[in-house]
Amino acid sequence: MTDAMTAGHRPATYTHGNGAAPFGTTRHLIHCPLSWDRCLDAPGVGEEHFVIADHLPDGHPLFNDGPGSFHDVQVVTESVREIGEFVGHRYFGVPPERPGLFHAYGLDLTDLSAWRTGPDGGSRLTTRLRATPVHVINGVPRSLTFHVEVSIDGRRCGTGSAGVVFLAPALYRSQLGYARPAEASPPEEDRAPLRASARADAASVGRSDPGNVLVGEAEQLSGGRLSARILTQGLGAVFAGADGRLPGLHLLESLRQTALLAAGRAHGLVAGRSTLAASQVQFRGSAATGAPLRCVAVPGPLERDPAGRPSLPVTLTLTQDRKAVAEARTVVVQDL
Repeated sequence: MTDAMTAGHRPATYTHGNGAAPFGTTRHLIHCPLSWDRCLDAPGVGEEHFVIADHLPDGHPLFNDGPGSFHDVQVVTESVREIGEFVGHRYFGVPPERPGLFHAYGLDLTDLSAWRTGPDGGSRLTTRLRATPVHVINGVPRSLTFHVEVSIDGRRCGTGSAGVVFLAPALYRSQLGYARPAEASPPEEDRAPLRASARADAASVGRSDPGNVLVGEAEQLSGGRLSARILTQGLGAVFAGADGRLPGLHLLESLRQTALLAAGRAHGLVAGRSTLAASQVQFRGSAATGAPLRCVAVPGPLERDPAGRPSLPVTLTLTQDRKAVAEARTVVVQDL
């Protein structure tokens, strides 16, 4: 983190260098004070604005894996998730011993053409954040909400929101305990025994590298539902977690892959030409590595978006040891 004097105020710049950057790029977080005479030398107590300046990755093992029809929207998701915790600690006075956990995230693509790859595709990624403290006690917020606006090469192409809660150490340990299923528990409903090595075909979930596939064998249930086992062990480094807990990237990628698989099974949408044009995710708890994880997808009726593209709503639920881990409402759109 470095500070620079600019136009009478001091915006902090958070630089994540190439050596450790999860996206293979250098990103900058720039604080944009609402008042010229306020540089946040003291923790903020109201709304604050930020800009994340970045480039879309090139050669990332996950985000650039696949047919390359669209840029991976999870670049934005992961950037906001990481920066959100930093903003709370650096700008709002949240004690460093209180880790941040995201409980909600949503993103709607407002200009799908900007997300297309190819010779004329964009590379400069700009994410504007409006951070608002929530449940402020003694000047310290218990959580933050973010309004998100995304642009690629200056074209506004996405809006979203996120919520992060900062937990006291005891509550955080309790949350980790929630993620560890009991040693002996009854089998989940509709779960058939699956081989540990079974994976879905990479193309059916929009990937090329089988090592990036998180969806195991899937079975069709009543009412058009699709139930899929999610792999939680033998994962690549990009999905590495901490404290025995699966990272948010793993859970979000599991939801994305299951939604694409369900869209293909239900209505023949081609995963390689599709993307999640909208997603709203609520995290209900954590998930442990190495324990059975199940995702159930419920496709809705096939529709057409304003541009005439096939559009399919898919509702998803992730569970582990009969406990809800995440719930999502998504819209899968296939490009023409």
